[in-house]
Amino acid sequence: MQILETENLCDIEDAKVIKPISKRKLVLLDLRDSSLKKFRAMLSEEFPIIDVDSEKEAVQLIDKQHDNISAVLFNVELCKKNNFWLQKSMEEDKRFVGIPNIAISTVPDSDDYKMCLDAGANEYFEPPFKRELVMLRLNNAIKSKDSATFSEVEKILKELPSNIYLKDAEGKYVFATHYWHHLHTEDDPTWTIRGKTDIEIRTDKENALKAMESDKELLRTGKGTNYVIREDGPNGTEYLELIKRPIFDENGKINGIIALINNVTEIQSLKLELEKRSKTDSLTGLLNKQETEAEIMKVIENAPNDRCGTLLMIDVDKFKEINDSFGHAAGDRVLTAIGDMLQRTFKGMDIKGRIGGDEFMVFLRDITKSDTAFKLAAKILEKARRLFPGEPLGESVSLSIGISMFPDHGKKFEDLYRAADMALYYVKERGRDFYKMYSPDLKSLHS
Repeated sequence: MQILETENLCDIEDAKVIKPISKRKLVLLDLRDSSLKKFRAMLSEEFPIIDVDSEKEAVQLIDKQHDNISAVLFNVELCKKNNFWLQKSMEEDKRFVGIPNIAISTVPDSDDYKMCLDAGANEYFEPPFKRELVMLRLNNAIKSKDSATFSEVEKILKELPSNIYLKDAEGKYVFATHYWHHLHTEDDPTWTIRGKTDIEIRTDKENALKAMESDKELLRTGKGTNYVIREDGPNGTEYLELIKRPIFDENGKINGIIALINNVTEIQSLKLELEKRSKTDSLTGLLNKQETEAEIMKVIENAPNDRCGTLLMIDVDKFKEINDSFGHAAGDRVLTAIGDMLQRTFKGMDIKGRIGGDEFMVFLRDITKSDTAFKLAAKILEKARRLFPGEPLGESVSLSIGISMFPDHGKKFEDLYRAADMALYYVKERGRDFYKMYSPDLKSLHS
């Protein structure tokens, strides 16, 4: 079996040089009949040719090189004799679906074309073989089998769980494989996405505008983009990953967008959960030390000149004795209960964290008066005393609180922390179960 480049196939037997051919080839099955000499020469001017002598040889060749074969042309008499075994084999193997098989007869005006087409042949040629007509019909048969129709592609893509869609150069939809439930379709079975923009069809206008801006940038720059959006609906929160790429015409001009939407809710939820765990204390659910300090620093650094705040440093009194007397499980109960109490007491933009074994920190935004800070501290102390009513454990739980105010006691987190810590030390040295605001005279006591 040889792939030869020659101007006249009658010279095949005498050809000495085999040249590599990049064009896709034609497989000719039993077409060496002398009456087909001109026909073969005509084909060889447009295509590299591979000769085979049997149907099994043809199938073996196609099996190995199906991506490089444009069509199989077969002798009608041979395939009739074998009851069109070749056509049946090619029809059964999905890899051969894009390769047309074409019947070649040496007999003009024969009725064999009916039998060949019924058996699965895609074309039928008989003498006289007019060059222009043969080449036109041959290329049409190759194109027809080598490409799927738009509806066929759409039908295939609908089987995938992802939503795949096309948009034109104006950002209007051409088609989408799925109408996901975030669209405003009004439950109309005749509704179509074609010709519509995101702002017209999506219930979430914020994400619709984001999609349109993203499309404009892609069409302007020709650069693809990937991003994840959050959709909140009646069935809960979903996260959708959008992957967009430009489509170019034959002149290299952008004429549309092809995109993929994947539901990544499970992956994104896991990612958010892992991120949350990295930032929170596993026992209390409050922010951990690193994240608490980072959040407070962020607020302080971005605070306008007239913005105030209050930092509370909170310690559980004699926590070691609680562990020793009631056990570590009881100690964990105390820490968990204090965490819950702080969560319920301070909501919104306030920052709450556990920064050590029995140490907590709260940063209250927009607290301008010391009296307000004192009232909140007193409220925490009272709630802590009543965390375990009727239990012996409850009689041992109390808190000590040190207070500093931003910016009066420091414009940096380190200064606020040091000031609140001095105030906390003062309380612990004088009986605990109380609160104290920082004042400059505490420095001498803390040194």
